[in-house]
Amino acid sequence: MPNLVGLSMRQAKAELLSRGLVLGKLVYVQDMATNNVLKQISDNMEIKPGTMIESESVIDLVVGLNGYDFVTYVPDVMGLKHISAVGAVHDNSLNIKSLRFDESVKSYDDSLNAMVWRQSPEPSDSISVRMGSEVVLYLTLDEHKIPVREVE
Repeated sequence: MPNLVGLSMRQAKAELLSRGLVLGKLVYVQDMATNNVLKQISDNMEIKPGTMIESESVIDLVVGLNGYDFVTYVPDVMGLKHISAVGAVHDNSLNIKSLRFDESVKSYDDSLNAMVWRQSPEPSDSISVRMGSEVVLYLTLDEHKIPVREVE
């Protein structure tokens, strides 16, 4: 387990990915520095740097939240593949509440190729939400469900 304490949430996410670990939940607590990692958690227990853990272990991060800088926006992840969509949600300081795959997704490989066709809450760059809020992603392989993006 690497030492993520003191890193920014984005730096910690990159470090986790480079070590074959998975970013779980972002738990926000009052602190002077927003998105500064304060603790690293595995299986609901704080995990010390240097502890041996299995690849693909899920690591939750306890991160700071400044009382003046605590809102973000829900990104538009419609049409993105599963992993890219989850990454974009995390990059906006939000959590994944659940991933809901439709009947077209039958295997692990299918899940990796599935794309977001719906999300809740809806994306918005004008309505802010509290950091750490949860997003539900609905995924499919059915291209007819996926909204067509307009090119600007």
